[in-house]
Amino acid sequence: MTGTLIALLLIAAAVWAWMDALRARESAIAHGRRLCEEAGVQLLDQSVAVSRVRLARRDGFPSLLRRYAFEVSIDGSDRYRGHLDLDGHRLASWSLPLPGTPSPPPRAASHLRLVQ
Repeated sequence: MTGTLIALLLIAAAVWAWMDALRARESAIAHGRRLCEEAGVQLLDQSVAVSRVRLARRDGFPSLLRRYAFEVSIDGSDRYRGHLDLDGHRLASWSLPLPGTPSPPPRAASHLRLVQ
C-alpha cells in the first residue's frame, strides 16, 4: 500500500514538473515575441530552446531560473543569438541585438575538395 502511494506521488510530481516546464516555455515564447517586437527585430523559427536550468532564490525561497535561447534577424538575411531568463514564470533578464548592429562576418568557405 505504501509503495503504491509513493509511486503515485512520484508520478504526480513528474507530471507537475512536465506541465510546469511547458507553461514556462509558452511564457518564454510570449516574452520573446514581445521583446523582439519592441526591439524591432524578427524572432526566427517562432521558438525558443531551454539552454540552462539552475536554482535561484527569490524572496528567500528557491525557484528555478531557466535560460531560453533563440535566434533573431535584424534585416531578414542575418541571424543573431538572443536569450531570456525566466525566474519561475517572471521575466528576469534578456539579451537582444539592436538594429544598427553590424552584420556578422561571412562564414569561411569549406576547404573540402571533391575527388573525381
